[in-house]
Amino acid sequence: MAVTIKDVAQEAEVSIATVSRYINQSGYVSPDSADKIKKAIKKLGYLAKNSPQSSMQKHLIEVNFPNIENPFYAELFENLSGCLADKGYDCVLHLDHFHIQNFDYYLRRFRKKEISGLITSSLLHISKGELNQNLPIISFDRQISKQIPTVQSNNLDAGAQIAQSVLERGKKEILIIAGAREDYYPINDRIKGMMRVFNTYKAHITLDSLNASDSIITKKMAIQGMVTDKKIDAICCTDDITALLAKQTADYLGIKSLITGFDGTRLIQSLFPSLITARQPIQELAELMSDLLISRIVDPERKLNSIYTLPVQLINQL
Repeated sequence: MAVTIKDVAQEAEVSIATVSRYINQSGYVSPDSADKIKKAIKKLGYLAKNSPQSSMQKHLIEVNFPNIENPFYAELFENLSGCLADKGYDCVLHLDHFHIQNFDYYLRRFRKKEISGLITSSLLHISKGELNQNLPIISFDRQISKQIPTVQSNNLDAGAQIAQSVLERGKKEILIIAGAREDYYPINDRIKGMMRVFNTYKAHITLDSLNASDSIITKKMAIQGMVTDKKIDAICCTDDITALLAKQTADYLGIKSLITGFDGTRLIQSLFPSLITARQPIQELAELMSDLLISRIVDPERKLNSIYTLPVQLINQL
C-alpha cells in the first residue's frame, strides 16, 4: 500500500495539516516539526513512492478552505485527510481567505491531471460548459450549482435551537454577531434561524458583523464598540471563535451577558466549556464528502443529490 501523509503524520507525531503545509509549502511549520516530518518522509519513502510521476499524482484531492486558524476548518481537514487516506487518496490544503476563488486555477489542475478531485467551501464561478464536464467537485456549506453536490449542517434549525435556548433563559436584548461580513450579506441560515425565533417572541435584536481578515485585537475592539454602553442580555455569534472573543471582551468590560457560538470543536470546548453552541458533526461531514467525491471520480455520470444536510447537536442547553 502506498505511503500517505497520514502515515507520515503518525510517524512524525504531528498533525496531518502540518504535514500538508510542509509538503506543499502552504503555511508556517516550526523547525522542530519540519525536522520530524523530513525524517519521517525519508524513513517511510514517501517522496520516492509518491513523486510527481507516480500514481499519487493521480490520487490527489485539493481541499479549499478559507483558513485553518478557525479550529473548525482545521478539525474538518484533519478528518477529511484521514477519510481520504483510508481510501488511498492524499489531499492538499489550499487556503482562500476571501471565500471566492477563480475556477480557472482548479480547471488547469484538472486538465493537467494534477488533481483527481476538489472539495471547496468557496463560491466558485463555473460556466455551464465546465459544469457539463461533471468534474469531481463537492462543495461544503455553499451552494455553487445544482450539479455540484453541497454538503452542509442544518444551520437554519441550529440557529433556531440556539435562539430558543437563549429565550428560555429570559434574555430579550440580543446582539447577533456574524464572524464574517460574507455571512452578513446575504444573511446566512444560522442568523435566519435565530431571527425567525427571536422575532416570533418579540425579542429586541441588533445585528452586526466582523471583518474576517482583521486581526484578533481589531476584532476585540470592534466587539467592544458593539457592547459598550448598551443593554445586552445575550450575544449570539455565528462561530465559536467569535464567541470566545466576545467572552474575553465581556469579561474585560465586566459585562455579564449570555454568549452562544456555533461549530462545537474540541479546542473551543476545552477553552470555553460552558459555551452554548451547535456542534457540527465533523466526522460525519468528512466521511460523506469523501464518499461523494470518490463516487463522482469513479463514475462521473452517477446521479447525486444537490444538497445533503446533516443534523447538529446543541450542547450546554437547559
